[in-house]
Amino acid sequence: MKFRIVSLCLLFAFRVGISQNIDSLLLKLYQESNDRSRIEILLNISSFYDQHDRNFIQAENYLYEALQIAQTAGDNTLLANTYNELGKFYRNQSKYPEALKYHHLADSLAVKMGDCILQATTLNNIGVVYRRLDNHAQASEYHLRALNIAEGCKDTFNISVACNSLGNIFSLNGRYQQALSYFNRALALSISQNNLLGQAMNFNNIGEVYEFMGDYRNAKYYYTKSLDINFKLKNLKGISINYNALGKIEMFNGNPENAYRLFQNALDIDRKLGDKKFLADSYVNLAKACLALKKIDKAKIYLDSTITIAQQIGSPWHLQSAYEAYSDYFVQKSDYLSALLSYKNASRFKDSLLNEKNARHLSTIQTIYETEKKEKEISYLLQEQALKQKELEKNNAQKNALIIGLVLSSLVVIVSLFAWRTKVKSNIVLSDQIKEIEDKNRLLEIQKEEIEQQKIKIESNQAFIEQKNKNLEEAHKIIESYIENITDSIRYAEKIHESIQPSLSDMLSIFLDAFIYSKPKDIVSGDFCWLTRRDNLVFLALADCTGHGVPGAFMSTIGINILNQAINEQHLYSPDKILTFINRTLINRLNKSTGEQVLKNSMDIAVCTFDTESLLLSYSGALIPIFIQKGNSVEEVKPDSITLGTNFSHSASGFSLQNIQLNHGDWIYLSSDGFFDQLGGESRKKFTRKQFMQIVADSPNMKGNVKVDIIEKKFLQWMNRTPQLDDVLVWGFQV
Repeated sequence: MKFRIVSLCLLFAFRVGISQNIDSLLLKLYQESNDRSRIEILLNISSFYDQHDRNFIQAENYLYEALQIAQTAGDNTLLANTYNELGKFYRNQSKYPEALKYHHLADSLAVKMGDCILQATTLNNIGVVYRRLDNHAQASEYHLRALNIAEGCKDTFNISVACNSLGNIFSLNGRYQQALSYFNRALALSISQNNLLGQAMNFNNIGEVYEFMGDYRNAKYYYTKSLDINFKLKNLKGISINYNALGKIEMFNGNPENAYRLFQNALDIDRKLGDKKFLADSYVNLAKACLALKKIDKAKIYLDSTITIAQQIGSPWHLQSAYEAYSDYFVQKSDYLSALLSYKNASRFKDSLLNEKNARHLSTIQTIYETEKKEKEISYLLQEQALKQKELEKNNAQKNALIIGLVLSSLVVIVSLFAWRTKVKSNIVLSDQIKEIEDKNRLLEIQKEEIEQQKIKIESNQAFIEQKNKNLEEAHKIIESYIENITDSIRYAEKIHESIQPSLSDMLSIFLDAFIYSKPKDIVSGDFCWLTRRDNLVFLALADCTGHGVPGAFMSTIGINILNQAINEQHLYSPDKILTFINRTLINRLNKSTGEQVLKNSMDIAVCTFDTESLLLSYSGALIPIFIQKGNSVEEVKPDSITLGTNFSHSASGFSLQNIQLNHGDWIYLSSDGFFDQLGGESRKKFTRKQFMQIVADSPNMKGNVKVDIIEKKFLQWMNRTPQLDDVLVWGFQV
């Protein structure tokens, strides 16, 4: 509770100062004429709107105004910095293709200008984008390039940034000692620069490594140190990250109530900041806490939110976490088939994150970086050795020239003696130089051995990864075997389910023309149709039961049984009486004798009787309408707004009965709501009954087999790549 109050106070304090800062900056912008100063002010205004006011449209407008000034001024440094700011803005919006576009534009300018600090900054920015896309191989490649360049120009800030990001990548890939090495190097640089934000980030990251290693005491210690600094800095994003991290520690320590409160605090901040990646973190953590607290309905809401955001930003890590939690959710609901399918989805995304190729690529890049570093040192030593050798040759030449000069000039013995002493001294110097070269050669041999040992270590790591992958493949085969057995059983159930429903030939034996379009969501369906005949009176129904898959199929079997009972045993021939009987029977079967509801199951249904002599159609419906087509005209006959199996009172008041006089050639259509409610199209909206009626109106004189092809084609085009949401059943017949 204390943390939540502090978080709310921080949010309030940020809002108070924003308007004053914006007004001050706008005044400076109005007064300033220098291009460089105007761009800096515009970038600061954009930052305020982005990070504090969350007015992303305004933030984007000011960024593009800065870009226009930079392009007009023709200053490549200003232009590159503006490109980088645009890239960071789109990264925070989880618009990663746009972010990469502008960072690469900045990198091209940095290379063109030969600005190593700007190039290291830009490469680090590109690496961060790939890290948020969970593409660790690409991310590590760019961060190592940034580190190499930053070390060359002694850019300690970008060295710290690169080490911090590389530590995160190695931590997520289970290489904890290397991760700690990078984090400790980044932390030391942050402390030397008095960079509090960098210290907070590195304390949090070190805590995460200890969490992954199962050392929760040390993890909590470092997370708390990071939180203390973030509170001092009023760094809301950092506080949100710390809350989520401390919440996970509470979960590991068996305190889901405390974890839930911390995750909720993080979500409050993330909703304010609007960063989708961190929103997804908070949603999936809250879902896991709810599952631990047995609040499974609430957990499902958070999991659905996680998956929606993860699909938007393309995050395999969040999809893996969400499907793992969904597996636990379905286990708690005793839906083991869905639990297995969710686990399989989680494994698929986990494989995309931790496959052998990524691990090998990561090791290779690290080795290349270390090897290049060693090669630079070796190259430096070889160059130094070459200089010494040239100096030695020069000294020898001078010595020989001196001896020849002494001989030719016939100098006196004293001069010869002096020359001899000079020669002795030169030999001593040469001996020392030779010894120094030999020492450096030995150093090169030692470094060569170290490189060989590193290669052996890499090969050992590859063998370990291959064994892990083999174990995962075996587990995957076992799961697929279970799924195959379950799927075979469900497909057999599908054949049974189809056998108790009317076929197209049954319908054509009664009506002039007919069609059936059935598209279950999960092999078997909760939607069903029913047909029987007594002399000149035809009874027919279409129903949509709660759920889909196996549970829906069981409900549809119960529905068909009750319909047969209404006609054969109760001798009810009026649709409204039949609905009343179904409603009462469902309530009695699905609930205890005390009236307490034990199963949240229900049924939407349309029931009709058709007199083949008088062509009179009688209809009663519970949430399912019928559509009547006379030529080009299509009319909807609306049902009662009540579902069967949940309301005792409606059984007493009765259902409405509607009689419609038909003519030869008229078409009657019935459909479950799975067709109308399917999301799709460019705007991901519902298909709607209006569109369905238009399809029917456009095909008045077509045969049933043509109509069903048109309906199926329109439905599949509408869905496109959108997942099917519910079972679909459409039934049409011509009198």
